[in-house]
Amino acid sequence: MELAVAIVVLVLGLAAVSNAQRLEVRISLSPDSGRAVVEANCPPTLVWNFRDSYAGIVGLGRRIQHLKAYDRAGHEVLLGEIAPGQFEAKQSEGATRFQYEANLRPPTRPADCAMISWLDKARGLIMPADLLPIIPTAPDAPRENPKIRFDLPPGWAVYSGERESAPNEFDVTDPRRAVFIVGQNLRASQTIESGLSLKLVSTGDWAFSDDDVVDLSRKVLKAHRETFGSVPTNSATFILLPFPFSVSATQWSAETRGTTVTLLMGKLPSKVAALAQLSAPVTHEFFHLWIPNALDLSGDYDWFYEGFTIYQAAATAVRLGLLTFPEFLNAIARAHDATRNDQSLSLIEASQRRFTGGLNSVYAKSQVVALLYDLRLRSSSHNKRSLRDAYRRLVSPRPSEARTKSLDGNSVVTAALSDQLGSDEFVRTFISNPVSIDLAKELAPFGLAVDRSGFSTRISVSDQLTRQQRDLLRELGYNAATHATR
Repeated sequence: MELAVAIVVLVLGLAAVSNAQRLEVRISLSPDSGRAVVEANCPPTLVWNFRDSYAGIVGLGRRIQHLKAYDRAGHEVLLGEIAPGQFEAKQSEGATRFQYEANLRPPTRPADCAMISWLDKARGLIMPADLLPIIPTAPDAPRENPKIRFDLPPGWAVYSGERESAPNEFDVTDPRRAVFIVGQNLRASQTIESGLSLKLVSTGDWAFSDDDVVDLSRKVLKAHRETFGSVPTNSATFILLPFPFSVSATQWSAETRGTTVTLLMGKLPSKVAALAQLSAPVTHEFFHLWIPNALDLSGDYDWFYEGFTIYQAAATAVRLGLLTFPEFLNAIARAHDATRNDQSLSLIEASQRRFTGGLNSVYAKSQVVALLYDLRLRSSSHNKRSLRDAYRRLVSPRPSEARTKSLDGNSVVTAALSDQLGSDEFVRTFISNPVSIDLAKELAPFGLAVDRSGFSTRISVSDQLTRQQRDLLRELGYNAATHATR
């Protein structure tokens, strides 16, 4: 999953104080207790706001404890806690230095482990977005990158996609997007694919080797490069680590934040099975390096950058031989079953409520809609265009007059989709308005049959195909001889 929540810019004191002092943060880790001590300077400050929720995870502000602040003379400033994670100084001159403790014990839900900071006895993830406070600054204040220094236990190391200016010290470009992995027995390797330098940081014993992970990563990056026609960044970081507690062997949690992909996985004993499990989140999360992370779009358009990405990543996996065509169709059928009776909200409306009841349904329904869009576009263009062409348009350079501000994601994406089809009829029917999808009716023109006779929907290739239908399905990975990937 991508950094999906639009938040206030995390400036962290980037404005200069009167002596042009740069923000410097020191993070000291205590793995045995799962705690971190954070010390920093700041512009004269009266209010500290720590993030209290992210991606449906609530109560983050309660992890911040024992906050103390000091003025220029070194005198302690009296503070009051106005809400969990929100503090204010009760003296008008404000504070220029502060320190606090953060309880970073791992979250209880496996799905949350890639989303927020945590620390155990062997390793941890540090994310400034939820560990450091938001400190307001003047709009015209000069901006400087904050510096974060780590005090680590013996034998520990720290890695990040941020620039390392000194041992264990980093210049952070954007605190909202920075991710650090800390721990013992960390392994790092580097490769270059399609002009993108990828750093792999891994720990733990897996059924596959780090070289296997690098090979898979290169295949996926190359395929996505072919989809978009360009790379979104010069460098990216892939963090792969086990969960901090026992989970099912098939469990995984992932997020792409900025140019860092973080993945936690359970451990399957079979190399073949483990690599198959690895391929799904890698194909999906690497796609987020382009969509939405390389775009400067605002608003809630998760239906596209999550739901459509699930579909496109699966189609890419079929093309790479990582997923069979029947498995691809089964995934669409499961997504349809998850939303069969969901017709009360449009995809756009459901995205706006994704953390208050619509999360799973909007992603699943968008996956089905993405297939319908791709089939229609391929059919109408005689396989000359596909969803990939809409993605290419989205990442192409914007006109100069549009670069000065962030555009609405829903407007930009729906325009790109409609442009490829030459009409906005599909967008109006399946995206902008509530709709109940008659899957059998929608898929029949493309040579796909839907069976609802059992407890779950089944999608299969029709026994009788026209030449155009066969050609279209072959482009998606169907092979008449093997009924699997090409």
